[in-house]
Amino acid sequence: MKQQGDVRPMRFWQSLLLFVIPGLYAAFAQYVIFPSIVRLGISEENAYNAAHLTAFLGLIVATIIALRREGWALSWATMKERLRLQRMSLAAWKWTLPFLVLYLLSGFVLNVLAQFVYQRLGFWPPDADIPLTNVPYILILLIVNVISEEFWWRGYILPRQELAHGRFAWIVNGLLWSVFHLFKWWAVPFMLLKHWMIPFVAQRTRNTTPAILIHLFSNGIGVFLSIMPLLTA
Repeated sequence: MKQQGDVRPMRFWQSLLLFVIPGLYAAFAQYVIFPSIVRLGISEENAYNAAHLTAFLGLIVATIIALRREGWALSWATMKERLRLQRMSLAAWKWTLPFLVLYLLSGFVLNVLAQFVYQRLGFWPPDADIPLTNVPYILILLIVNVISEEFWWRGYILPRQELAHGRFAWIVNGLLWSVFHLFKWWAVPFMLLKHWMIPFVAQRTRNTTPAILIHLFSNGIGVFLSIMPLLTA
């Protein structure tokens, strides 16, 4: 089985490319693929989800290619080792649960702040009016979104950043993770204030599973609140 010594340091310019290139594609999906699908007669909801699903599937493909280039066998055992997909120990839970609460609270506060700023500027986010009705599709997208991002950002990239930036790798990872979201540029300033938490916990525990749980639970609450009217109708 491959060992940690096979992982090479990732310089900042390399990190920048591996966040910006997917970010540029996500922007392409948002502003080119999405409207193109709508013009074919597909609903905005399904078109939006399909366009962004291609970006998340791209991250999964990129992860597989990157692991193969490093010489890792594509077995579940070696992928778990390289991507640091470990079981949740008591120590991991002690870091995960407080930061999950902090991440959720900061998300709520920042969302309120963002709405205030948008109103003051007379700005309305372009994707705010897209209705959510296809619950199975939304749930699939949620899972693929979280898994693909965490495998790439925290599983593959973060360990290499740790070798280059040491104990400050989580700062680089969180900053560039926000940059990836330039396809919704209006939210990036607020993301910068909370996106450091997930990489911090992943680096502190040397485990990607806490990052998956925090990311999934946080995004899942947003999805649940969006589809709750459908579930209670």
